[in-house]
Amino acid sequence: MYFSKQWPPILSCCLSLPPQRFICMKIFILSLLLLLSGGIVCSQKLYPRDYFRSPMDFPLTLSGTFAELRPNHFHSGIDIKTGGVEGKPVYACADGYVSRIKISPYGFGKALYVVHPNGYTTVYGHLSGFRSDITTYAKLRQYELESFDVDLFLKPGQLTVKKGEVFCYTGNSGSSMGPHLHFEIRDSNTEEPIDPLLFGMPVKDFIRPTLKGFRIYAEGENSMVNDRRGSAEPLLAGWGEGYHFRLGDTVTVAGGVSFGLLAWDQLNGASNKNGINRLTLTIDSTIFFNFIARRFSFSETRYLNALIDYAEYHKTGQRYIRTRKLPNSKLSLYDKIESEGIFYPEAGKTYNIKVELADGSDNISILKFNLRGEPVSHTLDSPVLKGQLFNYQTLNRFTTPHLRITIPENCLYENIYFEYNAGDALKTTCAPIHTIHSATTPVHNFYELSIRVDSVWRAYKDKLTLVRLSSKNKPTAVGGTYENGFLSGRVRDFGRYTIMADTINPTIKSRNIYDQKKITAQSTIEFTISDDLSGIKSYRATLNGEWILMDYDAKKGLLTYDFDHLLRPGANKFELVVMDGCLNTTSYQATVLY
Repeated sequence: MYFSKQWPPILSCCLSLPPQRFICMKIFILSLLLLLSGGIVCSQKLYPRDYFRSPMDFPLTLSGTFAELRPNHFHSGIDIKTGGVEGKPVYACADGYVSRIKISPYGFGKALYVVHPNGYTTVYGHLSGFRSDITTYAKLRQYELESFDVDLFLKPGQLTVKKGEVFCYTGNSGSSMGPHLHFEIRDSNTEEPIDPLLFGMPVKDFIRPTLKGFRIYAEGENSMVNDRRGSAEPLLAGWGEGYHFRLGDTVTVAGGVSFGLLAWDQLNGASNKNGINRLTLTIDSTIFFNFIARRFSFSETRYLNALIDYAEYHKTGQRYIRTRKLPNSKLSLYDKIESEGIFYPEAGKTYNIKVELADGSDNISILKFNLRGEPVSHTLDSPVLKGQLFNYQTLNRFTTPHLRITIPENCLYENIYFEYNAGDALKTTCAPIHTIHSATTPVHNFYELSIRVDSVWRAYKDKLTLVRLSSKNKPTAVGGTYENGFLSGRVRDFGRYTIMADTINPTIKSRNIYDQKKITAQSTIEFTISDDLSGIKSYRATLNGEWILMDYDAKKGLLTYDFDHLLRPGANKFELVVMDGCLNTTSYQATVLY
């Protein structure tokens, strides 16, 4: 523990006291020391660094880091590279039991959750397979439920693992973009993911984060940066601890400003651009903003959209972390934030600014510059605000003869002046194009959207879907239910919406069978399935009238049946039925010989 230079005089003073008062003072000082030491321990919670072994038997190289900024969420673990191949053995990090088996065409794909006696849970995602008894249990349950997609919760001791035991294998299942292992460590009580590097995972990282951009945003009607409204992005020079502005080290500011930072991190042995874990901004040596990503709750992960410059992300795909805290952001990763992240300098005063960013291994990069306050001019014209005021704390409604919107409270991150425009219909749409506010404004929760269907299309009500259009009119179906001339659904973004009809059946293509084919030389039956608009809603495969398990890789549209006990010698009747989101159905039948 740290002791200040004032302690010796205090102790000397105590020694000169009468015995009775000395004893009382001694008890007081000891109590104070215990309180201080307890506070230090509580504020710096230690995670066991020698309890978990690595899940792999080779040096760990990462393609993704903890709390990395991803679309609409923080990355909840680390992604371990597997050399671009599947089937690498995965080792249990400690003794425990399999508490959950989740198998899905999306997300983590095939994933295992293991609860350990020390209060933590390890998670292994995008797997290709499990230990034989785990596979047997999962397959039995899939057949009972007649579903590939299952989420199974197990009792303690039902399926146990031993530290260092191979119990699953790496893969590329779910929404993975390439073979790797997604690995997490969670608090078993709260399900909050925690940075695995805090537990001593052996990751080699001696590379400092890279600072790619720094912005200063004018906040308020009369605020300016370098005599300009909006924002300024000085050119950067240097690297590591030596970042500075290329054209002078002083920025002039009138009124309030916030700050934004674009950065990434790289680890030894990998070219991937990963995320940072800490951003600290100090003003004259006092911490003004401190963002630390060590653990978070899944319930808050979408608040990432309030952390970043969302408009910039929507336009360019770049994620600037901003110091300004939006009013309805409940993100716990703000360790400290003053004045909601907006700084108001005094006119005529110069401030020393230091920006420090760190990765999960505490490699640090630093930017330093000066900020000089200028008088605020009140002669600027205030911007004209158009539209209807929507308060983020209340229910908001907007209605026209052709559109209805209901936005619940706490759906928005801040108050907005809601804007709306109606355009013409396209040849491919069943309603006009409705521009709902701006796609550059983030939305936290779902809101209700209803669009009136053009009368000529109402006879096709079962084939209609709400769609969100990109700037190039590429549609993304979001579903919907028809009632009284309107198609209604729940959406989670602003932007351009309309209605389209999906009357085209899904596509089924066989990869390795045809009618009367002899299949004794193969071990699988494989198909690809696809749909042009509303997406695959369901599929069902049978063999001789009995449901069979077909593994579904949604990103490839690949269905695979691994031969099992239901395939009998001789002729077998195979049938596959696929349905899309608008209930269009395609079927395939063939007799195969085994």
